[in-house]
Amino acid sequence: MDNNSQGTGKTFIGVSIVIFLAKLLGFVREIVFASIFGTSIITDIFQTVFSLPNLLFSGIGTAISSINIPNLTYFISNCSREERDRYISRLYAQITLWGTIITIGGIIVAPTLARLLAPGIEGEAAKIATLLTRIMLPTFLFVSLTFVTTGILQVHGHFLRAAAISLPFNILIILALLFKGADIVFISYMTTIGWLLQFLFQLPVLIRKKYKISFLDFRENHTAKMLKQLLPVLLGNSLLQICLIVDRSFGTHLDEGTTAALGFSSNLFVTVTGVFIVAMSSVVFPRLSKHSLDKNFVQIRFMLKNIFKILIFILVPYLIIVVYYNQDLIALIYERGAFTSKSTMMTASAFLFYSFAVIGYACQEIFNRVFYALKKFTIPMAASIICLTLNVLLNWALLDYGIIALSASTAFVLIIYALITGFMVTREVGVFLDREFWTYIIKLLIPSFGMVLIIELFAHLNMEGILFSFLLPSILSGLIYVVLAYFLKFTNEFNLREESK
Repeated sequence: MDNNSQGTGKTFIGVSIVIFLAKLLGFVREIVFASIFGTSIITDIFQTVFSLPNLLFSGIGTAISSINIPNLTYFISNCSREERDRYISRLYAQITLWGTIITIGGIIVAPTLARLLAPGIEGEAAKIATLLTRIMLPTFLFVSLTFVTTGILQVHGHFLRAAAISLPFNILIILALLFKGADIVFISYMTTIGWLLQFLFQLPVLIRKKYKISFLDFRENHTAKMLKQLLPVLLGNSLLQICLIVDRSFGTHLDEGTTAALGFSSNLFVTVTGVFIVAMSSVVFPRLSKHSLDKNFVQIRFMLKNIFKILIFILVPYLIIVVYYNQDLIALIYERGAFTSKSTMMTASAFLFYSFAVIGYACQEIFNRVFYALKKFTIPMAASIICLTLNVLLNWALLDYGIIALSASTAFVLIIYALITGFMVTREVGVFLDREFWTYIIKLLIPSFGMVLIIELFAHLNMEGILFSFLLPSILSGLIYVVLAYFLKFTNEFNLREESK
């Protein structure tokens, strides 16, 4: 095992810790927001409108970053510093130009956009939705600039700074909630400013790396080609995010609070699982890009196998806890103030079914990075269009079954997406889920069974109180899982070692 491999494993752990801390602060933000607004019509509006910058715009930003990282890797490896700076300058200029045009256009047509996002909201609530849409539309520009800069930081190995960008955002929103309380307009302004802070937070690294950037360099080069690739990458890399937006839009046709419950549950799901999935995809993408440039499919296959070993090792106990304790988790995190026991029941149901989308979410983040590194942009786009169409049809057909149907349909289409893209990745790079991988999965049943055994034991004791009915069995079962996994040497996979030559 070489030092680079060890360093990558340590970087993954370090990035996971930073993302965990940032997500933890995001939890605090969600808890404060839920306690003030609960699952009211105002929360329905905010969650629906906020889904645009928080999910779709983030998907656009991630798409830009996914194209930029391989391009910048090429410029750093094969071109001069001046050519690198020209490429980045023209990229920033084009993003700024088009981001500003789209933002202004969106503000003009905000009433129509608000109706599309929240078709079930009418009257005075619809006017509030239009106002919030106008306030938060500038985040499109800020998100795009943020993720371009994040990609630059990741190429240069500054993963911790890139992972910490949500810290100033979450701090700002928490302070705004504590200072102004139930002023949704003020919170919306702070949300937009928070995205600007995420961009500014990264600029010192660009200065240290001596990038000479002009935001007025609009001459054509690789950026024009990159922007043409943006739509297929966006569609391919945003399936989960778009499905969540569709769910919230359909939720506006159901009982008050449904969209809010969908928002709280999906945010919790993405927050918890994203700690590891996003950390992994961020750390390995520059290496995948390099191996793709070298056409080194042996290393790509080996990396993919180890990546999924690590993710499955982490996500199996997550799913076990969610299956047994989804209501307890939601009550512990959210149930206070305006967030009632009724809110808990709605949110827990959606959270349970969203959690089964976790494998598809991991495949979206990991497999798509492989396709983008190989410049195969249309494969994930086609798979996403198929699955998104299926999601809309399922939501429409099953709407009468309520919040469970909406969340379950998203989980189902993400599983379909995992199967489609897994097959296509195998066609591109060869079989990576070999006999060793499946042996690993079978052995993983041992610590998983130990975890379930502890949970069932506590359940049969019928002890009262959150400590003995939820917290203690969760902690002890998790410890049993880790101890058994350690003795079975599952943790060796966290080295992310390279295949022997």
